[in-house]
Amino acid sequence: MLMTRLVLTAMALLAVASVANAGIVDPAMSSATLNGSPAILLIAPGGANSFVFPNNHTIDVYVNDSGGNPVEIVATDIWLDNNAAAPCAGGWVADSSTYAPDPGHTTFTGTPRGGTPGAANCRDATTDVVAVGQVIETLNLRFVTPDLNGDGSASLPDFAIFASFFNQPCSDTRWCGNMDKSGENEPLACVTLPDFAIFASYFNNSSCP
Repeated sequence: MLMTRLVLTAMALLAVASVANAGIVDPAMSSATLNGSPAILLIAPGGANSFVFPNNHTIDVYVNDSGGNPVEIVATDIWLDNNAAAPCAGGWVADSSTYAPDPGHTTFTGTPRGGTPGAANCRDATTDVVAVGQVIETLNLRFVTPDLNGDGSASLPDFAIFASFFNQPCSDTRWCGNMDKSGENEPLACVTLPDFAIFASYFNNSSCP
């Protein structure tokens, strides 16, 4: 009899806990996948690569509670965070909320806008997918950019940084200027003439909206 009461009490406590956690994102039950991992995106304050062009690097995100049930979240509560990148105002948020007709699911397919703070280590910085403040996945996604000081524009201070990288021995920080993304699947890069052509195409023509 005592054993029966203990079992019933335990089941009741589990039920209460399940109800209490319903609708709360559980990172262990949620996931994010990057198509074509590892990936490198060229970003600029005014826009450059998107997650789908020129290569399909769509990010699919699934948010669930501890019971595996889809959680409904507004798009601005799901975002990307990369320690070596400085997004434009508003950050990099999901395409849509996770409400019906596709509950618990959203994507990143748009154009991330921004740059990198000075001396950022773009080669090694991975990207976190964050939902309501909780990291649900760390992706092998890196960013390169003509905005090398992260001030929201591609301008003369960035050219000075780029010039200091040009044709110099490769290093983690210089790799931020490798805008042609040579060897996307094996990022061992140098900043050379193809990078200069790409940098020049954004110079004084790329500012955060």
